[in-house]
This record gives sequence, structure tokens and C-alpha cells, in this order.
Amino acid sequence: MFLASLMHPDTATANKLLQQALASAAVESFGLAHQMPFLEFRDGGSEDHTLSIDTEVESNIVFEEALGLTQEEKLLLLFNRVNLRLVTHIECDDLANLVIDFDNGVQLRFAGSPKEETSEPWQLGSKANFETGGYLLIATYAGGYAMWDYTTKAV
Repeated sequence: MFLASLMHPDTATANKLLQQALASAAVESFGLAHQMPFLEFRDGGSEDHTLSIDTEVESNIVFEEALGLTQEEKLLLLFNRVNLRLVTHIECDDLANLVIDFDNGVQLRFAGSPKEETSEPWQLGSKANFETGGYLLIATYAGGYAMWDYTTKAV
């Protein structure tokens, strides 16, 4: 867990947005879209949230090397372990590292540095468009966040 009192103000804002979006959400689906892994969450209402991932993912779940699984296969098996599971804790830090805990004890950790320097390590956004109140949170390459939050916009 990260110490909130020592966080950069942008990180504190990013954490507030993460809490609003996923504190009562469950993984609804997962997979690869254009060779990029994603997790899709559904909150307590009918809102969908998509986490796109372009970074290393670690977990408290360990796979035996004897199985000969590729990194992609391990990732999809991890995602299967959290499918339909509730988020119990979510938090990011000043270096754009992201940690998500689930109700079955699985923890996923997303590195704050991308696989390639030309991309962002991860981003979370709603399926709603900005005209009707969507949001987008992007972890930036050098640490930090770019945020667009229209969730409080009146319809």
C-alpha cells in the first residue's frame, strides 16, 4: 500500500478517480484487443470500465516453469482467475505503478513503465463518451497521469 500523505497531488487525484470507478466493480471480461491485454469491469450500476495494459504484469499467483507457459498464456490465466471477481482495493503511486486486489485473494500489479518507450503503461476509461460523462485516466511513460474526468457533468 502506498502512503497517501506523501503522494503527488496528481497521484491523489488519480487514486480518487480509480476508487470512484472500480471500488464496487467486478471483472466482466478480459482478453486481447489488437494484441493489447485488457480487463473490462462493470460497476454497481451499468457502467463499463476498460483497463488497457501495455506493461509488465505481476501477481501473487505463481505458475510452475515446468508447464512451459508463455507470458501471454500466464497473463490470460491470471485474468481468468479474476474474472467475475470483485475489486477489494485499487491504488496507484507516483511512478504510475498500479495494484488491484480481488475478493479471492489475487493481487495484480501493473508496472508504471511501458513495454516500449513510445506508449503508456496502462489506461483506464469508461465506455461513456465525454458528452455524457465519461473519463479517461492514462498512466504516462515518465510516471504521473493524464486525466479527463467528465463524470460530474450534468446531462
